[in-house]
Amino acid sequence: LSSMNLVLALVFMCVTAEGLEEPRLVYPRLLEERSSDGKLVLHVHDELTLNLEQASVAAPQLRFIDERDGFSVTEMVDGKEINSNLYQDRDQLATVEVKLTEGNAEIRGIVGPNHRIEPVLTTERSESGLIPHMVHEIQHAKVRDQAISFVEKAKRFHLTARNYHTEDKVPEEVIVEAFFVADRSYYSTFKGNREALVYVCMLLNSVNLRMTDMKNPRVRIALTGLESAAQHEYLQGVSKNMHDNAALRAFQKYGERKKNDFGNPDIVFLLSWTEGTQGSDGKWRSRATGIAYVSGVCTRFYVGLGEDAPGVFTGVHTVTHEIGHLLGSEHDETGPSSFVPGHPGAKACRWSDGYIMSYVDKDANHHKFSRCSLDQMRHVLRVRGKACWEVVSRLENVTNKYPGYRNVTRKICMRAFPKKPNVQAELIYPRGDECKLQCLYWEQIGYFTRYHRTFRDVPDFTPCGHNRVCVRGRCVPGTIPRKN
Repeated sequence: LSSMNLVLALVFMCVTAEGLEEPRLVYPRLLEERSSDGKLVLHVHDELTLNLEQASVAAPQLRFIDERDGFSVTEMVDGKEINSNLYQDRDQLATVEVKLTEGNAEIRGIVGPNHRIEPVLTTERSESGLIPHMVHEIQHAKVRDQAISFVEKAKRFHLTARNYHTEDKVPEEVIVEAFFVADRSYYSTFKGNREALVYVCMLLNSVNLRMTDMKNPRVRIALTGLESAAQHEYLQGVSKNMHDNAALRAFQKYGERKKNDFGNPDIVFLLSWTEGTQGSDGKWRSRATGIAYVSGVCTRFYVGLGEDAPGVFTGVHTVTHEIGHLLGSEHDETGPSSFVPGHPGAKACRWSDGYIMSYVDKDANHHKFSRCSLDQMRHVLRVRGKACWEVVSRLENVTNKYPGYRNVTRKICMRAFPKKPNVQAELIYPRGDECKLQCLYWEQIGYFTRYHRTFRDVPDFTPCGHNRVCVRGRCVPGTIPRKN
């Protein structure tokens, strides 16, 4: 076994609501309709006009993993459809979802480094039919940091200088495939998987907009999927603090175990949100909001954790900072990583300049990576080699996996009647096309047979006739592709 010195970045924050701007009521309108190259000009208010271009952050196929009826289920979602309504303004650091309704724009997302927008459906439209929206100031975290070093025993991962040199030519663009895990309380704030995926795409594209200074190679982070998971599945009760060493180690083991299920991404990131961070005196407490393995990309230490208030983008800076660590960046004014041969470090870049890998927030540098950070990420991505550059999500054709496709109906019924030897599962139609799963077993009592029944929801895509499947409790036309 070889020992690997791994460096963690632990981010602390102290949040305050004092001094936030009052929300602003606006009526966004399109100044230029969608052109042949997909561009839009959107007037948000008199001080803000966005020159929007199509954003591309979702992989062609996105995995959405959830637990249904006690079973882990993977559903494939069309990433192109998710991307179709996503737009960005590189100069304004804006990423928004644009939906056009009768020529009027409904906007959600980030309209600048410090503001977000959402429609107000309870307010009447303007006389010209424009949809009312509210612009909110984003409640960014004030951060301070602590770097933590420790030693991990690395199995099957022997680090030598030879591992870090490659004769392969680095492509012009490296796509870093990122899979996200949302804890159950975080995910529950969204109205279904599409809304959650769109939000994570906007959050991740905000990271991409802060990576635009990266050249040779260019770097783009692509979302490959999202899992909604209960904390006990990855934290194993190790700590009350979601973002400490023990939590990261537990999540690393979880990420290593689930790597194939996640589609073999380059990095995995956990999003969480913990309410109740105020003390009895009403003041916000300092606590950790992010932690990640430095240079963990494309290794088995490829995980990071970060906190974000779902729907309101408070974690943009935390997620950007932690992904910077995963891609190889130490904090500014810090020496080279001790376990990456040739790592350039960040001694030449002053902490006080206030770039992303510092927590000094004094000007626009707060939304940029320093030249030292860019050099470090460039070095680590180069030495990770061809296996890291390959875009797995573009190459594989994954069959949709639905609970009914896995034929779990009898397992559901056996769970309803545990320890009974003759449990049966039967699909019934109590009212028209309504699908229901009847679970039953019987027992012999003298000359009589007593039947015991209970009913459960039918897993989506359970066959219910020729070219028909149950979806959301209804038998509808549809088929499930067979496995190759």
